[in-house]
Amino acid sequence: MNLTNALRVIGRHPVLLVLGIMMALLAAFATAFKVETLSLTPRTAAQYQAQTQVLVTDSTSVFSSRNPAQAVPQGQTAATARDLSSLTVVYAYLASSDEIQKKVEAQIGKLGPNESITADQRTTQPTSTTNTGTYRLPILEVIGTSPSPSRAERISAAATKAFENEVATQQSGAAVDPASRVKFQTIRAEKATVADGSNPVLPVIAVGVGVLIAFLAIIFAADNVRTTRRESRQRAATAPVAAVAWPITDTAPQVAMTASAQPQYPVAPPSPARYPQPAGRS
Repeated sequence: MNLTNALRVIGRHPVLLVLGIMMALLAAFATAFKVETLSLTPRTAAQYQAQTQVLVTDSTSVFSSRNPAQAVPQGQTAATARDLSSLTVVYAYLASSDEIQKKVEAQIGKLGPNESITADQRTTQPTSTTNTGTYRLPILEVIGTSPSPSRAERISAAATKAFENEVATQQSGAAVDPASRVKFQTIRAEKATVADGSNPVLPVIAVGVGVLIAFLAIIFAADNVRTTRRESRQRAATAPVAAVAWPITDTAPQVAMTASAQPQYPVAPPSPARYPQPAGRS
């Protein structure tokens, strides 16, 4: 069935079409809102995420191609540099820990049920339209999530600052040599964007389109039933009457007609004889 025939079928059932559109709108509205105390409340809200990217580095400049020379005392081995990319994974867990969340809440207020702090290690290039592989980069990404874009940005910034302060406190408490301390450099603070899969419009559209497709299927089924019945009536009206086949015998068939089946004709009374009958001779 091409598009023209499909539109003709739909046009033959305007009542079902209007009913389907109304039910689709009603279902979409019920998916988007709920009635509470005579007011409409959205069922779902968009989630926003703000990201702060931090470069994990050490005392050696990231723009230097060589490590600085070290004096090795007699009887000791030379210090080896740690893999900062591997440490970044550990820092991601620490940046999203409960301790950091408590410090953030003390600064910007308690986090709501739809707000959170997460962190991960960057494994891709900042901007790339092609798949260039997966990298283990010493770049930490602190993510703040909230229904409010400004709130998500505040969570991300506060969590990043709280994590840096916590690391500095731990380094001072462990008496780490300043030349060997891990340093953090903020390289990008992105604006909040809608999180993937949290757009409330998508389920509303999906429900509305699904209900409309269901009614279109009902329209095609009803039209198919009506067309089949009409064709059956047309075939019954134009079918030829079957002839009676008499058996071939030596004699013609004798049809006994009852008195009620015999044709009735008007019978005239017998007229009197015009001339007298001659008397019989003796």
